[in-house]
Amino acid sequence: MAWGTRCRHQVLATACTTLVVEGDTAETEWEAMENKARTVTRAGWWIDPHSFEPGDPTELLAAATDTDRPVENPHF
Repeated sequence: MAWGTRCRHQVLATACTTLVVEGDTAETEWEAMENKARTVTRAGWWIDPHSFEPGDPTELLAAATDTDRPVENPHF
């Protein structure tokens, strides 16, 4: 799980630098993407290799499935 947390941090830090610091994405847009990323809690999703382009985390996050975004109540 710690490795997944580290991978998530690296992916999001790279995306933030590319989009906000070096790009033209507004901080409010970034916050929305970051909030969506927080819903992807399965460590394996962050560890598994993805074709990650730092300029488009929205597409990557859209590929996450319901199993990558578990809810508190498993019977929900």
